[in-house]
Amino acid sequence: MIKLANKSDLPRQGFVAVAVVLASILTAFDIRTAIIGLADLRGAFGLSFDEGAWLSTFATAPQILAAPSVGWLIAVFGVKKVMTGPVALYSAVSVLIPFQHTFEILAAMHAIRAVVLGMFVGATLMIAFRNLDRKYWIFALAFYVLRIPFAQNLGLYTAGSYTQSIGWQWLYWQGALIAPMVGILFWYGAKPVVTDRELLSRADWGGMVLFGVALTTLYFALDQGNRLDWFRSGLVVSLMVATGFLVLVFLWHEAHVQHPWAHVLVLCSRNVALGFAAIACFMTTSLGSSLLEPNFLVSVARLRPEQIGDFSASLAILLLLIATVSAVVLVRTIKQRATLILGFTCFIVSAWLGTQLTNLWSLPEFRLIVVLQTFGEELVFLAAVATLFSNVNPARAVSLTAYVQVMRLICSETVATTMTTWIRQREQLHSNLTGLHLTGTTPGWNSMLAHLGSGSSAGSASPDAVKRGLGLLATTVQREANVLAYIDGYWITFVAAIAGLVVVSLMAPSPPHPLTTR
Repeated sequence: MIKLANKSDLPRQGFVAVAVVLASILTAFDIRTAIIGLADLRGAFGLSFDEGAWLSTFATAPQILAAPSVGWLIAVFGVKKVMTGPVALYSAVSVLIPFQHTFEILAAMHAIRAVVLGMFVGATLMIAFRNLDRKYWIFALAFYVLRIPFAQNLGLYTAGSYTQSIGWQWLYWQGALIAPMVGILFWYGAKPVVTDRELLSRADWGGMVLFGVALTTLYFALDQGNRLDWFRSGLVVSLMVATGFLVLVFLWHEAHVQHPWAHVLVLCSRNVALGFAAIACFMTTSLGSSLLEPNFLVSVARLRPEQIGDFSASLAILLLLIATVSAVVLVRTIKQRATLILGFTCFIVSAWLGTQLTNLWSLPEFRLIVVLQTFGEELVFLAAVATLFSNVNPARAVSLTAYVQVMRLICSETVATTMTTWIRQREQLHSNLTGLHLTGTTPGWNSMLAHLGSGSSAGSASPDAVKRGLGLLATTVQREANVLAYIDGYWITFVAAIAGLVVVSLMAPSPPHPLTTR
């Protein structure tokens, strides 16, 4: 039986709920705006292309260093002791970064900031479950999920608006304003906790360090892989080998330590394993809105970030609220499997619409895709995470939280970098295949170039006109090759959504759980 909250507890629980929402959205929003605004940041800091790429990696990869273990730390020490210092550190670093111009200092400060950001999201679920009444867990989880489409949609608009209006510095200062609010809410909302000496005495420090370092090393390899051409780079190969070695040592350590922190046996439950598989399918098929659409609009439609986010900025709040409420209602009524089916169906339809892409598409043509993707993201991720927690042994919930962070960061980075590589290689293939049929021996070659260069059907075949025509033809071929590559990308998301339905069909009914019962 679920115990109702005392009236005196309601303000405290309200503080925690608001803090969880702000922390989740702040992290996703911060990362998204930094990625979108990277070109402007390179110019502001005076960085080369390679330095900018490394800065982006240092701003994201260290998130995974502490994120898996923060749930355990909160279980032992409590929210106030774990989160107060990092919140203050994050705010201070965010204020100072715009005043730095040395690459080494910038990289170090971005790495520190990333570690704290990882702690924010890693802490949200554990804080909600330990401080809110069970009947409110589903709402906390829903807002945890909300951060994904919120950051994808509004992050584009905000990043572009900052750099074009009030200044690129606000890409950092926005977090410095919000983070202290999160810290204050956690301080007054979290329950008083006495340090759990027994759990502390059984601490698996070795496992936490090995796990965090291994995943951070892997993230560095993934984030730099596409730029350095993967296994043709000695650095990427070295990072991959180091990751493999550290993972093997971690698995051996967890199998032999007396009290393992994140034993892999937590993944042996049928529904837990399938739940993680559903999340992997979700992360792949959701690339339609997070990667394919914005990149197409930038590379083909030639729009700036604030223009891409224009539609989302006007309707995103209402759309996200409707999608979130719908997800909660469906998980509570028709349960997780049916909700997953509806969500993946939304992804299938949106991916199929994306395969109809042409070079004439702009914002209006993507609106239905954005709506379907938003509903799909809310329905699938909420139902999948609810499936994980409703099927895990409560004694291993902390271990499960660690692996959720792995899926959130490592899996998302893996599918994103893989898709980026796929799009790049498919564009090269389509460009090459198209170019094979456009050569000097093609009938009417010179007259076609002259026509393109002069802009008139009666244009003369002057050398200047032919030269201009050749440049215009090359641009056209590249544009069409990009369109075909993005169509191929949408087909990948379509297949991933179908695979998600197959995964759901293998799931067994989940037992009753506070997340899914009223």
